[in-house]
Amino acid sequence: MTRNTIKVWHAPEFGGAEMLKGTYVRHAYPWHAHEDLSLGLVMGGAIELRTRTGSGLATAGSFVLINSEELHRGSPAGGDGWICRTIHVHPEAIRAAADEQRTIGRRDTASFKGPTFRDAELTQLLLDLHRQSERGGSALQRQSLFVALLSSLLERHVRDPINARSGREEPRAVALARSFLDENLSDKVTLDELACEVGLTPFRLLRSFQKATGITPHQYQLQARVRQAHARLRLDESLAEIALDVGFADQAHMTRVFKAIMGATPGQFRMAANRGSVGHVGSKILSF
Repeated sequence: MTRNTIKVWHAPEFGGAEMLKGTYVRHAYPWHAHEDLSLGLVMGGAIELRTRTGSGLATAGSFVLINSEELHRGSPAGGDGWICRTIHVHPEAIRAAADEQRTIGRRDTASFKGPTFRDAELTQLLLDLHRQSERGGSALQRQSLFVALLSSLLERHVRDPINARSGREEPRAVALARSFLDENLSDKVTLDELACEVGLTPFRLLRSFQKATGITPHQYQLQARVRQAHARLRLDESLAEIALDVGFADQAHMTRVFKAIMGATPGQFRMAANRGSVGHVGSKILSF
């Protein structure tokens, strides 16, 4: 592999899921989290993955799973980086499938085992689904594969519901702080202001926030800004305008933070989503 490449498209038939095919060379992800459930298949190379509760080495053929809002990081294992196919699924699609199968309570969100494992059937389902989505195959076939994928996940890879729920609990003050940061992305929020908003001292809030989320309020706000910027890339807005609206100092600042978390610049993501792949994927690793 010679350089990072990416192809992105959206699948309305999967609840608006984001589909991604990428090659990553010498890119390390910092600690971050996504709103969606991330399901991936490593096609070549290898990546070291770590969450707050586990770690794993994903090599060619490995299934990768990162839960919604699960803090994680990753780095290439070896000199070649890795190639992957990924689908980001909205939690509501998981809740609907779980309710159909009566796997967990109606108001709960399934939490899955990860960050990586081997499951030949699940791997094939994800690969078939991804390829059919990319090629624009039959809608009936694509949706059938999607349902089969979620069904297999819920049957074989759900964590214990009680443990999963307790692992997601957080103090009310932290939940309020997260909401405040989400709603005030463009503001220069101080720790004193945030602490006053939730009724704690700055010291207690910082300790509680880090214990509950694994990151600082400042790191959380940067990630929230990236999420909002990512959501607006499909709109007819300039990158500079988006950067300022979501709270970055300028477009260059947004680009640095966005690339660190998403693996590509906002411009590359926009181009990939609108026009297809960016760059050339080397042929020495398993073919897409």
